[in-house]
Amino acid sequence: MSDRKLKWSDRLLQENRLLFDYLLEEWGKEIAISVREQIDRAATRILNSPEHFQIFSKPKNIRRCVLSPQTSIFFKVGKDWIEILSIFDNRQNPHKLKL
Repeated sequence: MSDRKLKWSDRLLQENRLLFDYLLEEWGKEIAISVREQIDRAATRILNSPEHFQIFSKPKNIRRCVLSPQTSIFFKVGKDWIEILSIFDNRQNPHKLKL
């Protein structure tokens, strides 16, 4: 178990809200809850073993967790914390991802 604290960036909170609004509207409550549970499980895995995830940007110490073929979670690792930065739709142009 990690002694690090998990933080959620303001950007992530906004993206999360937009994602769930979309899921509720287009796919319904059951799918929205399922995705939320997937994100929670991924956050736990990230917190417990951040080094198991691919390095996305070595200079910025940002790693990537592939949640599904459509979605990735980007996070930054500090000495005492892990900050979840973004939930990104992999179908978008990767140049839109500004971390």
